[in-house]
Amino acid sequence: MSRFALVLPLLTAVFAAAPAHAQVVVTSGFDIGATAVGPNAGAAQGSFLSATGGQVMIDFEGALPSGMAIKGGSITRDATCESEYCGTNTTLGGATFLLSPGFKTTLTFSFDEGINYFGAYFSGLQLARSAITFSDGTQQRINLPYDSVSTGGLAFVGFQHGTALIKSISIYTGSDIVAVDDVIYGRGAVAAIPEAGTLGMMGLGLAALAGVARRRRA
Repeated sequence: MSRFALVLPLLTAVFAAAPAHAQVVVTSGFDIGATAVGPNAGAAQGSFLSATGGQVMIDFEGALPSGMAIKGGSITRDATCESEYCGTNTTLGGATFLLSPGFKTTLTFSFDEGINYFGAYFSGLQLARSAITFSDGTQQRINLPYDSVSTGGLAFVGFQHGTALIKSISIYTGSDIVAVDDVIYGRGAVAAIPEAGTLGMMGLGLAALAGVARRRRA
């Protein structure tokens, strides 16, 4: 049997055991001119919930969960204008939401223990430049969808990050009046580097490769 016939299966086992580095995965669905959750936004939220195994953590109908805080905007029932332009509640049977009043407002969500995924409904989207930003060692930006000043609309936008624990997320809405509701967040478990057991497997594989080499030289 050739040297490569012995070595190739060992190399395959070693590298198959090492997980790939995760990417930032974005889920987004936008309904132009929507005054309530539409088919695209609703489907995006359903897909996000299925992918993360998460649930709605903040609907602004009661107290905020412990271990997190929100800075900026106001929790209100008053959208100040038509819901397609200034946002609306999206919680079934609910009435309140987090309102970003424009004027270059930034909403900041802080999480004591860090999170891997975050998503929410955003309504009243009319203008460009609104975005979710966070740092995972580099600055990440996810632009919120929009159509035009005359139509507005409602979207679900979320992201998953399998490797970094995100402690702070900012939502910049620029001059746009935007409502945020039904926020989903949580932690997932995707390893960025091989765990101890995997490293042990890699060590055994490398030892076996060294043994093959020694036998060939004998």
